[in-house]
Amino acid sequence: MKSMEVKVIQSAKELETLSPFKVDNKLWGTKTAPVTYGYLGFIPDSGFCLKMVCEETDPLRKYTEINAPVYRDSAMEAFFQFESERERNIQPTYLNFEVNANGALLAAYGKERIYRTYFTREEHEEFACSAQIEKDRWSAALYIPLSVLEHIYGPLCLEAGSTFTCNFYKISEAAEIEHYASWSMIETDVPSFHLPEYFGNAVIAGSSPV
Repeated sequence: MKSMEVKVIQSAKELETLSPFKVDNKLWGTKTAPVTYGYLGFIPDSGFCLKMVCEETDPLRKYTEINAPVYRDSAMEAFFQFESERERNIQPTYLNFEVNANGALLAAYGKERIYRTYFTREEHEEFACSAQIEKDRWSAALYIPLSVLEHIYGPLCLEAGSTFTCNFYKISEAAEIEHYASWSMIETDVPSFHLPEYFGNAVIAGSSPV
């Protein structure tokens, strides 16, 4: 199973000083997928900062509204699962964040692929999702506040040494550019990113280099 260290940072401005994770496992017959990588950092008592980058020119980007099916465009995705006392001994909840090059964010949580709860417009404002298109790439940035996580999970003690699981993806379901890639390998015949059993391990690992 894949693993990563999530460095403690003071602000999102430090993200690109961190070592990137690579979304380079091609899945379900995918021959080519755009080079995709990202940076994840943790601000103590605040939340997680995420930036993902895709080396793709003129990405497909039809959707503009929150919680639209951006996976039908060209999209990058991040899924997370945390442990809490509230969910001990029951099937745990996981979160999915999916964004296209317009910065349209689909965000939801639940225990399985169906019957998911979508985040509200007010919660989307807290995520502060944004996207930027450059000549040969596009990127998306996202903030995941602890307040939102604790609304779902109850109190979380996240500090150096704390662990959680996650996975990161590149996708398009559009027939002309269909592709699937992941950070942590998924070993199934049927395409699905909603498989927490294939999430990789993450540990919060102290401060980033100065």
